[in-house]
Amino acid sequence: MSEIKDGGFIGKVLGKIDIIAAVLLGLGTVTAAFAAYQSSLWGGNCLTAYNEAVIKFGDANREYLNGSMNISFDTMIYLESLRENPRTADDVDKMMAKDLVRAVKWSDTDLEKRLEGKSKAEIAELESQLEEKWEAFYDEETTDEAQAKLLDEIEAIEKQIDYQPFLANESYRAGKRSKGDALTKAAQAKMKEGITANMTGDSFTLLTVYFTISLFFAGLASVLKDDKIKFSFTAGSTLVFLFALVQMLFLPFA
Repeated sequence: MSEIKDGGFIGKVLGKIDIIAAVLLGLGTVTAAFAAYQSSLWGGNCLTAYNEAVIKFGDANREYLNGSMNISFDTMIYLESLRENPRTADDVDKMMAKDLVRAVKWSDTDLEKRLEGKSKAEIAELESQLEEKWEAFYDEETTDEAQAKLLDEIEAIEKQIDYQPFLANESYRAGKRSKGDALTKAAQAKMKEGITANMTGDSFTLLTVYFTISLFFAGLASVLKDDKIKFSFTAGSTLVFLFALVQMLFLPFA
């Protein structure tokens, strides 16, 4: 067996090289097992977060569907209420066959529901103009070209009334989407949590590889005879072990 004749630090290390290698083997085994355990836990956390995200996305879609159904229900109830109003009944029947959205927008002409901005006299004048336009629109002698022109004029008059029916009201629509939006945000947060857990688990898996390399070097150092090689492998095992240990300490534990 070749020996290094050195009474200094290297000589002292070589005198206890087998003990150091054994300690490294023990520590490497424990830390590698712990890293593998953490990797497994983070993998489970990742799957749990992904599953919760999928469930929340499904709940969000359900709430969006419920919101759409509620809007449709509100629209039908609204139109039926307008049908009971002699002032708008005929107009609703006419418009529902033509355009449901325009039926809602045009038929809701109750003055008390309008926003401020014009006097009742001004609104009444605009409504009178609208009635005349619609009568001309439904006249059998009105050509298609004339009807298209009348619709543009009607739209221009409607814009002057400064009123939005509930279907065009952003607050109303946002209210119907609020539950779905909240669940979507929660689902996105869970998805991000799952991605983070997956990356953390991958980091622990990589540390398991480093600790295994450290074990390999320490194992060789304990069986080889040449002092220089024993010292080199022990030093390599120590460096790899310390590097992996420091990296692990900066990772969150599950």
